Amino acid sequence: MNDSITFLHSSDWQLGMMRRFLGLDGQARWAQARLDAVMRIGDVAKDTGAAFVVVTGDVFEHNQVERQTILRACEALKRIEVPVVLLPGNHDALEPGSLWSSAQWLGHAPDHVVVVTDSRPLEIVPGVEIVGAPWRSRRPVSDPAAPGYAELKPAPAGTTRILLAHGQLTSLSGGMSDVPTIDQAALEAAVADGRLHYVGLGDRHSTTEVTERIWFSGTQEVTAPEETHPGNVLKVTVSAAEIEVEPIRVGAWHMVEHHAELYDEESLTALEDFFAELPEKERTYVRLAADGSLPLPLLSRLDAMVDAQGEVFASVERWAKFWTVRPAPDAADLDALQLSGPARAAMEELRQALAGGDESAGAALTLMHRLARDAG
Repeated sequence: MNDSITFLHSSDWQLGMMRRFLGLDGQARWAQARLDAVMRIGDVAKDTGAAFVVVTGDVFEHNQVERQTILRACEALKRIEVPVVLLPGNHDALEPGSLWSSAQWLGHAPDHVVVVTDSRPLEIVPGVEIVGAPWRSRRPVSDPAAPGYAELKPAPAGTTRILLAHGQLTSLSGGMSDVPTIDQAALEAAVADGRLHYVGLGDRHSTTEVTERIWFSGTQEVTAPEETHPGNVLKVTVSAAEIEVEPIRVGAWHMVEHHAELYDEESLTALEDFFAELPEKERTYVRLAADGSLPLPLLSRLDAMVDAQGEVFASVERWAKFWTVRPAPDAADLDALQLSGPARAAMEELRQALAGGDESAGAALTLMHRLARDAG
């Protein structure tokens, strides 16, 4: 491309994010992975010859992250050898007391890192003008991207202009956003008349092409199973006449949602096979939904399987909202238990309660069956 520039576009690092379902060990490894992905962005910049890196919002999870998180972020940013432009988003807005004005950030941020604090054009490298729309609070009152470009005239000849913005597009929000959204039609008009040559967006965690010149980069490392294409950085090569955007994977983790219908031993074996076939288990979280009914021995086997896989994977979580596996106690299984006295009487009471429709009694019977079987 003639007179083109290559740079990297990332967003939504959300350093300091917590994920309760990972447990202490998994949380620590996942938090480090988010920093490792930032450092891999530095490697990609070197390999691709990128002139600079932009991060379109939510660099940090919130403005009260721990000091250690800020210091480790600064160390990771040092691994990126080209200029880095950071845009405050809704999570780390430029509000009073924000981390961007903290002693930890100001005292340790590398010199080649620039934080966008207003919408004045920045010339990071010759021939490239960056305009940004930083969030000043978590509750904007109007289109959060508009301040970055609404008053602009077409870019001068020989200048490539890039907008950095953060927020949901009106066209993608489904009317569910509780804050003002970004007007896609207005963005497209600004591109069409030469005011903007590339629009880098943040907030949506899945890499998303809106138009050939308007992109969400997505988060550098997955944060939830619902994300369809996370873990990338975008290599953007752009000029006034042409553009080429290539997602490059930098994330290492996986978050998987799986639904199992469990009725017999064959379906249980299929679930075991599902777990066995997943790669990189130590970097994978599984959110498991299940319905059906199983005899007590198979229900006990299911519980043991999920517990064991939770030790192998980063985490396996029973999705309580969609976990409706019911016990189907077999009289022979219960009668075979070596129980007597009060224990046998308790079991009979639970059997009667289950027959009367009390499903909690089924769970108690399953636990009793499992404990008695293991003790035997």
